[in-house]
Amino acid sequence: MAIEPRTPVMVGVGQITDHPDHDATYESRPHPLDLIIEALERAGADTGADGALRSLDELVAIGSFTWHTTDPALLAVSALGLSNVRTRLTPTGGNIPQKLVHESARRILANEIDAIAVVGSEAMYASSLARKQGLPLGWRKQDDSVAAPDLVEENRAPLTKDEYENGITLPVEAYPLFENARRARLGWTIDEQRQQLGRLWANFATVAADNPYAWIRTAPSAKEIVTPSPNNRMVSFPYTKMLVANMPVDMGAAYIMMSFEKATSLGIALDKMIFPTAGADATDHWFISDRPQLDSSPAMTAIWSALQSFGVRTDDLSHIDFYSCFPTVVQTACNVAGIDAFDPSRVPTVTGGLTFCGGPGNNYVTHSIATMVSLLRQSQSTGLVSGLGWFSTKHAWGTYSATPPPSSFQWKSVQENVDEQPVCPHQQENGNVTVESYTVVHNRDDSPNRLVVVARHANGNRVWASSNDAPLMEQSETHELIGRSGTVRDGSFFLSD
Repeated sequence: MAIEPRTPVMVGVGQITDHPDHDATYESRPHPLDLIIEALERAGADTGADGALRSLDELVAIGSFTWHTTDPALLAVSALGLSNVRTRLTPTGGNIPQKLVHESARRILANEIDAIAVVGSEAMYASSLARKQGLPLGWRKQDDSVAAPDLVEENRAPLTKDEYENGITLPVEAYPLFENARRARLGWTIDEQRQQLGRLWANFATVAADNPYAWIRTAPSAKEIVTPSPNNRMVSFPYTKMLVANMPVDMGAAYIMMSFEKATSLGIALDKMIFPTAGADATDHWFISDRPQLDSSPAMTAIWSALQSFGVRTDDLSHIDFYSCFPTVVQTACNVAGIDAFDPSRVPTVTGGLTFCGGPGNNYVTHSIATMVSLLRQSQSTGLVSGLGWFSTKHAWGTYSATPPPSSFQWKSVQENVDEQPVCPHQQENGNVTVESYTVVHNRDDSPNRLVVVARHANGNRVWASSNDAPLMEQSETHELIGRSGTVRDGSFFLSD
C-alpha cells in the first residue's frame, strides 16, 4: 500500500548506559552532555543515513534533575556542528517523551516540521560520587547571555501547601499512599500485599536481565525484592529500595522522528521505520487532595477509551511498556487495559522498568521508546508505551507499529472527560477521623522517620496528618491502620482504638 508523504515515522534510536566499575571515581564517569551527544550520535547512526542529524529542524532536551544549564539542546547542537536547529526544553514529567511523540507526529502531519529529535540524560551516579568525594560538579554550564529556550509545557507546582506541610514532599512519600489504599480496597493483608509486590517486580527484573541497557541485570527474586536488608532498606512502607525507581544511574537516550518523505529522501530503509499509530494525553486532578480515590486514574481510563476508539485492542499488542516508577501505577494501568499485572507470561515492560532498567529522571520513557522501536523492528509487530509525570498526575499513552497504519496517526485529548470527574472535598481541621491511607517514611539508616496519614472526617472531608510516635510507626508496618479511628490535632495524628 502507498504511504502518504507526511506520515510520521520513527527512524532512529540510541541508548547508552555507562555501568561503573566497582572502584569508579567521579573523574572516571561521563558528564550529562557526553551522554546526550553519544545518544544522539547512536540514534543518527541507527537510521543508516549519514545526514539524519544534519536534517533536524528541532532538538528537544528532556529536563535534567541534576544538570542545570539554560539550553542543553543548544550545547548538543553546537557540539555536533548542526545549524538552523530550533531548541526546546521540557519541565518535570516522565510523561513528556511520549507526549512529544504525539505532538511531533501532529506537527509533521501539519507540515510544520520534517525532522525532530528528542534526547535526555542523567548522570546521577556520577553526581553521587562527586558528593561522596567532596568534589564540585565540573559539568558544562552556559552563562547569562544564553537565552532560555521555549518550554514544551508549563511547569506547575505539584503539591498543595497542606500536602507539603504534612509530609508529602517526594514521590516516595506519595505513591505508597496509593499502594496501601489499593491493599485495603482489595482486602489483602500486609503479608499478601508484600508477596504480590514481590511477584510483580520479580517479573520486571527478569526482563531487565535480558536488556543490555538495564542498570541492574541480576534478576533478584521476589523475596529478595521485598525483604529489607542492608542493601535493600525500607524507603517508605511498603516499598523497599528495590520497589522504587532507581535514580542514581548514568544513562542517555534519544529518538529521531521524520516525515516519511523526508526519511526516504535521506535513503532510510523502510525496515528501519516504525510508525506511531495512535496516542492520547490527559492529566488527573492535579493535586492528590482533589482525587476521590487514591488508587485509581480517571485519566488512564479516559486515555485507554480513546485508544480503543482508534481500534487499539489489548490482545493485538505484542509488547507493552507501562510506566513503572512504583508498582501501584503498573497495577492501575493493567486494570485499565484488562491485563493481569502479575502474569509472568505477559510482563508489561520491555526494559525491566525504572527499578531495574533504571530511572533516569524525566528521561526513562525515551529509553522505553528506543527499546520498543528495536523490538518492533525485530518482531514486525505492534506495541504500546505509557508515560507518567509527578504523582500519577500527567499521562501519555501511545501505540506503534512496524507496518504502515491504514490511516494517519490518530490523537485525542481527553482532558474534558477527566475534568468532569468529582473533586474530593478537603479541609485541614481538627477532629475525629477514619484513616484512608498511610505510609511510614524511613531514614537512610532504615529507622522510621514519620508516619504520614491521609484520613477522612465524618462529613467526607479529607485531611492530612503525621506522627513521630515510634510505637505507632512500628505497629503501622505490621497491623492494618486503614479504616481505624483516630484524631487529628493541629496536623498531628493520634490513634483512638
